[in-house]
This record gives sequence, structure tokens and C-alpha cells, in this order.
Amino acid sequence: MATVIKPKRSETALSVPAANSLEVGEIAMNVTDGKFYTKTSGNVVKEMGGAGSVTLANVVSNGATAGSDITLDGANLIFEGYQANAFETTLTAVEPTADNTVSLPNQSGVLATEGDNLAFSIVFGG
Repeated sequence: MATVIKPKRSETALSVPAANSLEVGEIAMNVTDGKFYTKTSGNVVKEMGGAGSVTLANVVSNGATAGSDITLDGANLIFEGYQANAFETTLTAVEPTADNTVSLPNQSGVLATEGDNLAFSIVFGG
């Protein structure tokens, strides 16, 4: 007969085991989140692996924020809008030939693009 191994576990979303509930190297899991944890000799509970299963959608839906840069290798940011339909807005970057920085202004409003119909005039004193 096969032996069944059941690590400590929780089915409560976002639940992380407390350090006093684990021995060093003991494995615990959160079944709902699909994450494994262990305790280090420094008495710190750390998530094991799982980085491949973490998506930006998981981070945002869990209310977390990123404290580091996000690098997209050849990927776009696609904004669906409120209705899932055939229309999206895609933010993309052409292949850079140098390091570039695009800064957003410290104000609210609409960004004008090259295709916008903008009418303005320049008046020179004279």
C-alpha cells in the first residue's frame, strides 16, 4: 500500500504559515493559492518556487505592488477596457537602438498623439 504524505496545509486564500507553526525545513502549502512555504534557520517563512506560476494578474488582484522594475521582453501591454470585445488599446515599443526614458507629466489629462487633430497657432511678436 502506498504511503500518503500530507504537508501542513491551508485552503484559505493568501494564508501564509506563521514561523512558530513550522520547523526549519518543514514544508507547508496553500492549496487555494498553489504555493509552498518553508521556514529558514533564520526563523523566516519563505515561499518556495512558484515564481513561474505567479502572474501579474495575481499580483494586482491580491493588492500587491511592485517595488522593482517590470521588464517585458518583446511583449505589449494590452488594455481591454470595461467590455471584453474586439477592441483593445495596445501599448508597444519599437526595437530600441539606445536606452530611452519616457516620462509621464505630473498632471491629469489626455496625452496627445501624432494622429490627433490638434489645432494651434504660434504668434510671434514683431
